[in-house]
Amino acid sequence: MNTENPAIAALVDAQALAIGLPLDAAHRPGVVQNLERLAEMAQAVMDFPLPHEVEPAAVFSHDKS
Repeated sequence: MNTENPAIAALVDAQALAIGLPLDAAHRPGVVQNLERLAEMAQAVMDFPLPHEVEPAAVFSHDKS
C-alpha cells in the first residue's frame, strides 16, 4: 500500500497552481512520490554531522560589483 505524505501532496498541488502548471491526475502520484524521495535525500544531507572546526564555504555571487 502506497500512502502519500499529505504535506508534500499539498505542496505539489500548491506549486503547480502557483506557476500555472496543469498537472494531469495520472501524473500527480509520480510527482508526489519523486518529491517525497527528494525530501528524504535532502534530510540525509541535513542530518550528516559535521565537526565544529569545519569552515563554512564562501558565499557565491555572480555579481562582480
